[in-house]
Amino acid sequence: MAARERFLGQDGITGRQLHAEVRALAGKAGWSLGAWQVGRLYGQAPAVGGSDPEPRDFIGPDDDEPLRRTAAGGWRARWILAIRLVDDRSGFGGAFKQLLDLV
Repeated sequence: MAARERFLGQDGITGRQLHAEVRALAGKAGWSLGAWQVGRLYGQAPAVGGSDPEPRDFIGPDDDEPLRRTAAGGWRARWILAIRLVDDRSGFGGAFKQLLDLV
C-alpha cells in the first residue's frame, strides 16, 4: 500500500504529512476520506464521550509530530493505519486497517 511505503520511506514523516498523502491518493482514485483521521496509536483507545481527542494520538491533519517517537508511557509509538473511503456519488464506502510500522 502506498501510504505504508511513504511511512517506511520517510523517517521524519508527521501525522499531518501522512494524512495529506492518503487524502491525495484517495482523491486521485476518485474517493474521499470517510473520517477526519486515517489511523491511530496502537494499544491506546481513542477518546470517547465528551473528551476531545489528542491530535498526537491520531494520524490526522493536526498531528505535526513525527510518527516515529516515544509515546506518553515511554514506549515506542506503534500505529494502526485505518482508512475509511467513500464514493460520494454512490454512497458506497469501505475500510482498510493494517499495522503501519511493523514489517
